[in-house]
Amino acid sequence: MERFDGTTDPEHHLRSFLDSMAFYSSDDPVKCRAFSLSLKGEALEWYYALPPNSIDNFRTFATLFKRQYATNRKEATTAAELVNLKQEKDESLRKFMRRYTEVARRVKGVSHEFIITNLPNCLKPGYVSESLYAKLPKTMEELQEKMNKFIKMEDQRHFHRKTDAAAAETKQEGGRSRDKSRNHKPSRKYTPTPYNLQYDRYAPLTASREKVFEKALQANLITAIKRGTPDAADGAKVCRYHGNQGHTTEDC
Repeated sequence: MERFDGTTDPEHHLRSFLDSMAFYSSDDPVKCRAFSLSLKGEALEWYYALPPNSIDNFRTFATLFKRQYATNRKEATTAAELVNLKQEKDESLRKFMRRYTEVARRVKGVSHEFIITNLPNCLKPGYVSESLYAKLPKTMEELQEKMNKFIKMEDQRHFHRKTDAAAAETKQEGGRSRDKSRNHKPSRKYTPTPYNLQYDRYAPLTASREKVFEKALQANLITAIKRGTPDAADGAKVCRYHGNQGHTTEDC
């Protein structure tokens, strides 16, 4: 058996010890002496610190032991705790029934009938509590079977709700993607404007054409187009734009 170190319930340890000793001896002196084998740490030190000849029987020893570790005793669970147990608003039926069953097991002196009739009052209002009110189970086995069905139904509803929410989210994401594609306008590729466009009217120049040509040539805004000199051309006239003779840049 697990040895007692002074931190757990003393009455629980006493019951475990007496159950084990029932297979060996019912003699008080033997039980008092063998009890040290079930102790360790602080509890074992307390055992050896008992005054000599202070124990006349095991009942006296058990009384001293329980008094020494009375602060470790667990408070008994009463029927009032089971009555006051309530299912939380967002608590699943599976989780609540686990709590209710655990408390019901710890309560002493209550009948199965009380556990069954009390359950609908502890459940939150709804289909499950109303179904139990309408037809209460007669046995604990019937109650367990009925509650298992309700738990499966609730689990199935949660599963479908989660699946529907995931499908709706996927559909919404797809709609946003389509809207984004429709609203997206392809960028227009920039095409440089050629310099040789023809216009009906031109802005008047504030300098000679030759000077304008020189500045445009220096700034790489225009490219000279060389042409051959025609026959019988006037060699005294030179065009910088065409790089030939026969006319001047100003008259080009």
